[in-house]
Amino acid sequence: MDFTVLAYRTKLTNLWALCGFLAFAALFCWTEYSNWRIQVARAEASLEQTAKAITLHADDVIEMSRLPLASLVSEIADGGNDEDLPARIKVLIAGQMKAAPTLNTLSFVDANGNMVATSSQDAQAGVNYADREYFIFHKTHALTPPVVGRPIESRLSHRWIIPISQRVALPDGSFGGVVVSTVTLDHFINFFRNFDVGSDGAFLLMRGDGIVLARGPAEPNAFGLDLSTTDLFTQYLKHQAMGAYHYRSPIDGTDRAGGYFQSERTGIIVVASSAERQVFLLWFGTAKPRWIYAAILLAVTLAAAIDWKRQTNMRHRTEALVAAREAEFRLLAESSSDVISRFDENGIREYVSPSSTEILGIEPARLIGRSVFEDMADDTTALVRQAAVRLKAGSTQEKFTTRHVKPGGEVVWLETALSKLPASPDQPATRVVAITRDVSRHKKMQDELDTLAHTDDLTGLSNRRFFNMRFEDMMQQAVRTATPLTLLMIDVDRFKLYNDTYGHAAGDECLRQIGMVIRDCVNCLDDVAARYGGEEFSVLLADTDGTQAALVAEELRARVEGLRLTHAGNPPLGMATISIGIASHDPASPSPFKAQALFAQADDALYLAKSAGRNRVVGTARRSLSEPTPSPAL
Repeated sequence: MDFTVLAYRTKLTNLWALCGFLAFAALFCWTEYSNWRIQVARAEASLEQTAKAITLHADDVIEMSRLPLASLVSEIADGGNDEDLPARIKVLIAGQMKAAPTLNTLSFVDANGNMVATSSQDAQAGVNYADREYFIFHKTHALTPPVVGRPIESRLSHRWIIPISQRVALPDGSFGGVVVSTVTLDHFINFFRNFDVGSDGAFLLMRGDGIVLARGPAEPNAFGLDLSTTDLFTQYLKHQAMGAYHYRSPIDGTDRAGGYFQSERTGIIVVASSAERQVFLLWFGTAKPRWIYAAILLAVTLAAAIDWKRQTNMRHRTEALVAAREAEFRLLAESSSDVISRFDENGIREYVSPSSTEILGIEPARLIGRSVFEDMADDTTALVRQAAVRLKAGSTQEKFTTRHVKPGGEVVWLETALSKLPASPDQPATRVVAITRDVSRHKKMQDELDTLAHTDDLTGLSNRRFFNMRFEDMMQQAVRTATPLTLLMIDVDRFKLYNDTYGHAAGDECLRQIGMVIRDCVNCLDDVAARYGGEEFSVLLADTDGTQAALVAEELRARVEGLRLTHAGNPPLGMATISIGIASHDPASPSPFKAQALFAQADDALYLAKSAGRNRVVGTARRSLSEPTPSPAL
């Protein structure tokens, strides 16, 4: 009888051991799969942000390429058959090229396909462009807006370029030719190299109709390729303008994970991708130590089982070993790198997992029985209470990201997912499970990408795109609160002569030092200072009238003069100086507040400052607000 019972217990134990092994294997496989999905999700999120940053840059480049075309079309249409029209066009082209540093060339082709004027130094006489796709398109279509064409190899420089062209319509509506601005493909490829997407990373720049405009690394066979029938266009872009997907590249045949983004302004689409093999190798490098540990643990468990079978006479010791293994298994099953907590409808914690010590810096025993709102920051409390209200209203899950300060002072960012547990007969009250994880690294990467997209690399000030975004917000705020808003337009005096005399490296250093002066003087959190383009800067001063702004502008002018940067081509001081135009919105004014009007007033004031001798501040009242103080001879 004892032998039968012992045999039965042995079989039962063996069965439990087998179940434990299978459960462990299932748990281990699920954990590794989850880690793999997390790795893929991180890679996809990074690729999405990379695609967005490249798209926004491409938007800015295309917009900068479109602006000169309107001026050329207007000049050509007004010029008619004037004999001096080509000369005027060449002067206008030269001015536009200075204002748009991203342009490669700017040209005018007449109705017969002959080159009338171009910024290129490689232009050859007798070359006809009537066979170009953009020329044929504008000749046969009455559309006047600018059009982004397929990439072509330039007949002027023999480099691959993207043409942005616009039809010239004569006063009688007839076809008068085409104005074309071009951007080199190398510009986008070089910009893509600023992003770390791995050695096998690639990007595609496409039009909204699926035509490939650029590809990095460069692949000439891909330029102009039509990808409108791929899954990206037939499936993903139909549902959302930003996302991630996995595909086999139609260009190099590589299986890739890609992030895509489509611009609302230009329709441009960018796909940033990494080879799936590279993502796998990155995950494999982190998983390998865990696999070694699991293999060791499995080997130890197997050895213990064999020893238990061979030594049946040591039943009690074997049972103790099995109990220890069971406890070890339960501990492994309940362990998690995330903080898992449960609290009741009043926010009192009922359970907190051990990982709170590492993630929150607080032991579980100090949290259990206390309210989740205790010692919580006001903004975090408001966020959590709003999520709790939505859960009570019927929502089953809420997710939010909050800032947490550990007892030691370390600041971390936490992502928390709240899930409402279903009610049961013994627990009718609402209970909630919270899963909290540390996302500080991910948020830092996202913040760095946002900063890269909004900051001018040379001066550290905001870039033009961010300035325009903030201008709209500040304009609405000024109207809503009936407060003044002042715009400063700043231009470095005779900067082209500075570049020609001292070189572009010295010119960059000059702009960098002036940018530092602007950043030091404009340090209010509500104000915005930006490099608006080339040697031009712009400043928005919130809740500041023209009188107050004049003091700020004069301080800027004086401090730039105080830099004493030698500029022999800027008499009479012989130093680098700036001119500033001021325009203010008066909340008491009955006329509506328009951004274009404020810009125009500031530009007029800046023009007057230049005309009056430079190195001065001029307001919209068309009078000099400051005169340069003679400096001692250097």
